[in-house]
Amino acid sequence: MAEEAYYRLRTERPAAPNGCPVDHGFSPFSENYVADPYTVLRDLRANSPLFYAEKLGCLVLTRMEDVAEVFRRSDVFGAANVQDPVLPICDGAAEILSVIDYDPIAVLSNRAPPDHTRIRKHTHAGFSSRRMKVMEPFIRRRCEALVETMRRNGAPADFVAALGHPLPGETIFRFIGFPEADDQDLKDWTTNRLAFTWGMASEKEQIAIAKKMLAYWRYCVAFVAERQRNPGDDFTSELLGAHAADPDDLGYREVVSVVYGLSFAGHEIVSNLLSNGLINLLSAPGLWPEICRNPALIPNAVEEVLRCNSPQTSWRRVALEDTELAGYKIPAGTQMFLSLGSANHDESLFDDPGTFDIHRTNARAHISFGRGIHFCLGNRLAMLEATIALETLTRELPSLALVADQSFSYVPNFTFRGPDELWLTWRGEQCTTGIGPPPGSGRQ
Repeated sequence: MAEEAYYRLRTERPAAPNGCPVDHGFSPFSENYVADPYTVLRDLRANSPLFYAEKLGCLVLTRMEDVAEVFRRSDVFGAANVQDPVLPICDGAAEILSVIDYDPIAVLSNRAPPDHTRIRKHTHAGFSSRRMKVMEPFIRRRCEALVETMRRNGAPADFVAALGHPLPGETIFRFIGFPEADDQDLKDWTTNRLAFTWGMASEKEQIAIAKKMLAYWRYCVAFVAERQRNPGDDFTSELLGAHAADPDDLGYREVVSVVYGLSFAGHEIVSNLLSNGLINLLSAPGLWPEICRNPALIPNAVEEVLRCNSPQTSWRRVALEDTELAGYKIPAGTQMFLSLGSANHDESLFDDPGTFDIHRTNARAHISFGRGIHFCLGNRLAMLEATIALETLTRELPSLALVADQSFSYVPNFTFRGPDELWLTWRGEQCTTGIGPPPGSGRQ
């Protein structure tokens, strides 16, 4: 069914709501926004907290109260558009994904109730406390091994390549149940999906990513079939168990689509969370030594990273019917850009919001995991990974520091934000392997 499609490759751009301020220049792809979205958002929040962005074809919300209200009113503001590519997909990529056997369906982030409620009941059970306890020893062992390899290779090291990217990928793969032997193919297939849906990938890049998406979908189909024959102690097997118990309550194709979508959500976004956290903690004098001395500060520090420098700076909704918001009449079909980054810096809720403060008492009031029925399913796993990564790094590399004078590069992206590379150094070891910032990269 068309309404069940995982995403639509073409979406309409409705006109601005009557009487709504129009901004002809705002774009999350602009150079100044990519470099520092929070300064741009601060000025917008002060001068025009709700406006129509002509370049995006979206109504932009910047205040916490408005963003939270949209999340809360899920019967009026739907999520059917969240997986749709922000920019038009080229014909070559669309053709690749039009093959008959590429047929994932909407299951969680973009599925409406009552189906969403039915499916989420089973997926939420898979993220149980028992499953977190099963995953924790693996995350600790793998994190320690990656840190040891990074230390053995010597400083400086690109954290993204050494730990930030592999740890979340391998964690979500083990959670799903994918065998370790397939990790390299899986990392290749699932990398850059965010650029396809929410970025500005070139036509050549779109075609390459589309081929990987198709290969990964076919892998998921085969893997779920294999797990149905040979169950294990993993998330996929739990979903298949629920399907076997009541096929009408959780369909087989829904199981495959959940598995397909979960690796994307649990990989690159968590990688950005780890990197953003280190940038914050290592940039301010004294913060890293403080959490090294007192690891009990780490959980709240992670919450503050999510508030101050979230890996997900925005999300989307669409008005399902004519309604009102913040005093404006909003027609059905209006596409909405919910600025999570701006809401997390709202002065009405957070004192001195631009300051990164690991002691902030209301850091958990951030909205980076969303609100309401679509609240991020993997929030506990993401928090666990970030906490373990910081506990391991503070214990094993207490002298960790940013390589001086490096400039961070961010891929222009509608929703997600994290550095391409993050170069770190530490005392006591010299680089003997030739590893270091590539010439001309701007990282010294």
